[in-house]
Amino acid sequence: MFRVKICGITTATDAAMAVSFGADAIGINFYRGSRRYVPPDEAAPIIAALRGKASAVGVFVNESPEVIEEICRTLGIGMVQLSGREPASLASRLPFRRIKAVHLGEESELRSLRDYPCESFLLDAYVPGEYGGTGVALPWDRIAALWEESDPPGGGGAGQRKPWILAGGLTPENVRTAIHLARPDGVDVASGVETLPGKKDPMKLKLFIKYAKKELEAESKI
Repeated sequence: MFRVKICGITTATDAAMAVSFGADAIGINFYRGSRRYVPPDEAAPIIAALRGKASAVGVFVNESPEVIEEICRTLGIGMVQLSGREPASLASRLPFRRIKAVHLGEESELRSLRDYPCESFLLDAYVPGEYGGTGVALPWDRIAALWEESDPPGGGGAGQRKPWILAGGLTPENVRTAIHLARPDGVDVASGVETLPGKKDPMKLKLFIKYAKKELEAESKI
């Protein structure tokens, strides 16, 4: 699984820049309601800019499995992120690696996702009417315990839990603290490294990836 994902990439230039700074994955948003939406027929140059050095993740919200499969097969995308209310029955039909986004808040129930058919989870803040990219942070000092108390999702005993990715409100300034407190397997950022929605800031992007990788490595040795 990747360690650092830069989401909301909308141009080949930003994709290449993320790769040059060491990003492990980039997210391309195919949800029309997003400010970072990329039409499928404009996504090929973004994927080509990765040059096989990072994974492309197709981000979808409440889309049909037929549409998801058509887009991903056409573009050669092997990993999808389901950021809506996709039922397990839909996820199980997808022949790709799957990340299930969980928006923690009044409507989230981690235990109900324990057996969800995916390879990893992404934890983000719950904001009514939004599906990510809001810049709202989770309670990092409590998230690790909450995750473990869930038994955990996709469990099967200690050492067999599915990996999880921390998202929501991360920036170059706070990512080290967030990783230290929450202890995720990876991190995901969109708005925290932007000058405006869909446009990445070179210095923020470089520093975020540098700090995140350094802290993830340090935490893995503890």
